This record gives sequence, structure tokens and C-alpha cells, in this order.
Amino acid sequence: MTRCRRAAACVAVVLGLLATAGPAMAAPARASAGFFGVTPQAPLTAGDLERMARLDLTLRIPFYWFQLEPERGSYDFSGLDHAVGQAAAAGVKVLPFVTGSPAWMAGDAAVPPLGGSRAAAWGRLLRQLVARYGPRGSFWEGRRVRQPIRRWQIWNEPNFRVFWKRPSAKAYVKLLRRSARVIRRGDPGAQIVTAGLAPVEEGLFPWEFLRRMYRLPGTRQAFDLVALHPYSTSLGALEYQLRAMRRVMARAGDGSKPLLVTEIGVASDGAYPNPFDKGLRGQARFLNAAYDLMLENRRRWRLVGAYWFTWKDTTGSDPYCVFCEFAGLFDVKGSAKPAWHALRRLVRRTGGAAVR
Repeated sequence: MTRCRRAAACVAVVLGLLATAGPAMAAPARASAGFFGVTPQAPLTAGDLERMARLDLTLRIPFYWFQLEPERGSYDFSGLDHAVGQAAAAGVKVLPFVTGSPAWMAGDAAVPPLGGSRAAAWGRLLRQLVARYGPRGSFWEGRRVRQPIRRWQIWNEPNFRVFWKRPSAKAYVKLLRRSARVIRRGDPGAQIVTAGLAPVEEGLFPWEFLRRMYRLPGTRQAFDLVALHPYSTSLGALEYQLRAMRRVMARAGDGSKPLLVTEIGVASDGAYPNPFDKGLRGQARFLNAAYDLMLENRRRWRLVGAYWFTWKDTTGSDPYCVFCEFAGLFDVKGSAKPAWHALRRLVRRTGGAAVR
């Protein structure tokens, strides 16, 4: 999954200058059910899913439109059926983010489905997904383990041109409103999660993008949770971003809604020097301290979850990411890093799951 940005390190340093000192850490607060999660960037094994289940980790995965409808009107859910079915069998909850336009529609996955036939095709896709994987979904018929999807995240980092060709809060709200209407018709109890917003140099900061979203009519009614990707190289920068988002929500009269961190992470190594490369032990220390901070303030920030990016390292660099290759809890061979052991201890200490 192509994702982060080369400029993220520079942005994180700037944010760090705004708030470099994190608060003193007390013993971490107890975690609510489902608080911990992971966003993988590599294929998962049955063993991976078993480990996630033991920690009650939510699995956030992409539902790529360009894979699901490679030709107009012709759907292929076989790969998704396998992934969702394996997760359900292991007892792992799935949070999908639906994204990525097919080539037949726009010729570029980052061109959003706005207007006319594009919007109609997007609506048909969402109806298919809810009818298949929702609470009355055909996928669950006859299955011993049912784990219907009730939360749907719409797109990914629309303030970043790699994922949204010409970032625009107005255009994203248009997509969000339409998506919410379609999904709620199929499942009135479904929860809509905004796309995770990330601090990127070539786009609006998350809090400014969200502020512009709230200026538009119907925005508040279009979602149930706000998502953030507060990539940071210091605790102070992490806290700054979370506080900034909460301020915008409060000023918009939407302060009661939950906030969900759907990506956060640092690396254990790097192809070249960058602030996200913390080393093996440093990655583990950052993970522990970042989760301590978020858990201590989860009620104040109405924070309902935080998902680590990523599960396993990959081979090969990403031109848009300075750290993704080495951001995993496991290395490319599947060996656990200190960060994995830190997460297990953290979950045990905070009561997030009955770790075995």
C-alpha cells in the first residue's frame, strides 16, 4: 500500500519545534475494548491473524475499488472474501477504508469519483460492499463465525495529492456526504469514519483541512468519527496534532464525536538518515510512550483507538515515504522486533486484551 510522504520528516520536525516536550507519564490508563489496531502494508499469514486476535487488535485494510471492479460493472470480490473470511475466522475485527479509483473511470487511482457517472459507479460499489459484508450481508450466510462490518472509512489522506489528485475539503465533503447516504441506506446503524488526515508538506495540515470541511453544509451529519494520522517524531508533536484536531471539532460544535487514530508509526531503520528512524529499541520506546500519552488523555480527547503502521517490514523503498520500509512490528522474515514485545506488554498492562 503506497502511502506516506517524503516530506513528512520535515513536517514532523516543524511540529516538534512547536511542542517538543511531552507531558510527564503516569501509569497508563486502562484501554477500552478495540482500542489497539494495526494497518498492515504486506500480505498476512494465518499466524499473523492469530497474534492479532490474542491482542484484540483491529485490522484496518484497504478495499481498493480498482481491484474490486477492474472492468466497469464487473466485480471481483474473491480476494476480499478471503481476507475478510480469514480475519473473521481468527476473531479479528476489520475496519475497511474504501479508496482508489479504477483505471476505466479516471486513469488514475487518485482521481476521486465526483459527478455524473463516476459518482453513480462509486455509489453502486458501496451498495455492493454493504450488501455483502454488512450485518445482513450475503457473505455471512451459512458461516459459523459472523463478523459483519459496521464501520466504513471513506478514502485515505485526501489532503495529500498522492491519494487525491487536487486536494480539496469541499470535494472530499461532497464524496463523504454521498457515501454516508448510500451506506446508511444499506445499514442504518453503520458508522462513517472520515479519511485519515496526515501532516503533509504539499497539502493542508489536518486541522486546517478539517476546519474547511466544517464550513460546508451537511458536514457534521456525514460522519460519526474523525480519523487522524498524526505522524510525529516526538511526543510533543503528537500531542500538538491531537489537541489541534479537538479544538477544531469543539469550535464547530462537534466536540462530542470520537477521534480515531488510524495510522501512527516510526521506523527501526532507514534507507538514509531521517527523524523517523529511531532504531530497534527507539521504535519500541516511541511506541510505548506514544500509546501511554494517548491512553492517559483518551477521555479528554475522546480518543477511541490508535492503529500502528505497520505490521511487517517490506523490501524495496517507497518514493513517497521516508520510513515505511522499516515501520513494522516484525521484520521481513517475520521475526518480532522490540516494538512488538513493547505492544504486547502495553496491552497486558492496560487491560486491552487477555494476552496469551
